[in-house]
Amino acid sequence: MMLRVQRMYIADFFKVLFVLTLGMSALFGVLSLIDKLEEFMPHNPSFGLLLQYALASVPRNIIYFLPMTTLLSSLFVFSQAIKRREIVAIKTSGGRMKAILAPFVVIGALLTLAGFVLGEFVVPVTAKKVRATTAEITGQGKRLAFFKEGSLYIRGKDGSIVKISLFLPSQNISKGISIFKFNEDGLTERIDAETGTWENNVWKLKSIQVYDLSTGKISRIPEMAYTEIESPKIFSEDAIKVEEMALIELIRYKNRLAEAGFRNVKLSVDLGSRLSYPIVNLFMLLLGISLSVGGEQKGIEKVFRIKTQGTHSNAGVVSAGLGLLISVLYWLGYSFTLSLGYSGTVPPILAPWIVPIIFSLISLYLYHNIPE
Repeated sequence: MMLRVQRMYIADFFKVLFVLTLGMSALFGVLSLIDKLEEFMPHNPSFGLLLQYALASVPRNIIYFLPMTTLLSSLFVFSQAIKRREIVAIKTSGGRMKAILAPFVVIGALLTLAGFVLGEFVVPVTAKKVRATTAEITGQGKRLAFFKEGSLYIRGKDGSIVKISLFLPSQNISKGISIFKFNEDGLTERIDAETGTWENNVWKLKSIQVYDLSTGKISRIPEMAYTEIESPKIFSEDAIKVEEMALIELIRYKNRLAEAGFRNVKLSVDLGSRLSYPIVNLFMLLLGISLSVGGEQKGIEKVFRIKTQGTHSNAGVVSAGLGLLISVLYWLGYSFTLSLGYSGTVPPILAPWIVPIIFSLISLYLYHNIPE
């Protein structure tokens, strides 16, 4: 009997979660497309490209909305169960609530894992697709640069290939520069420079070695102005996008910055956020269950200092209202602490975890207080 009840609640939960998550993600994908129409329409894009842009935006939206839809789905399913007095029937028949709800703890953990996998393997690919589709619609052509395994690769104005081992956008400094020049017969020259700085609208390369592959001659030059590399503004905007990079790429890039003696605070915060954000899916689920099933019990009374006894339908409404309020407070608090981390007011390692930790403790407390 209890197994059948669990299956019913699990099926209802996933139905609501599926509809809410995909519905809201698709809706905001369309809204993001509408926001870009002013930029796109002068280029007369095909319907297929516009649809491709909207669809490629959906996975990123799923990441953003999954915590909210998880909360709303659990609130809806269990508030309805209270309204139908199913929870009362389970308790009077000797059922233990935490045993009934145990599968949802596992589901919450799986949603956390799904959020991480989606953000790590799917969103970087689709984010690149969004940018590529934008470039195709607006006629910007191929990307000037791309970021791979911590290094920046650029197409020079003369057709050369430029590899920059470490690029510091905030200082417009490049380190470990290699320039490969070609003709119809292949590679003709390689230029290596220890550093390059953007000064007076030109790159100033320092500590240079020039390898002439046709003669085998090696030349050393202390400094030279090099005009065949684009402005750092152009290729930094084109290449370095955190959402397009896998976690391992972000870590490698951060380590290279540290080895060079530079500290990128924003990157440190974004790294922590990549790990902390999916975790909230589990605690959103626990919160939704706790506010619904235990909404009229001592857990909420202790935390919110309110009395919620009365009809079960009223308890469900109060629980839903509290859940939505807390979810809004969560996102406001999370955004606020991230901004504190970006500014350096809060240590960047700590900033992405403050609100998730507080939120998880509240959720665990409420879950613990679900009456049997």
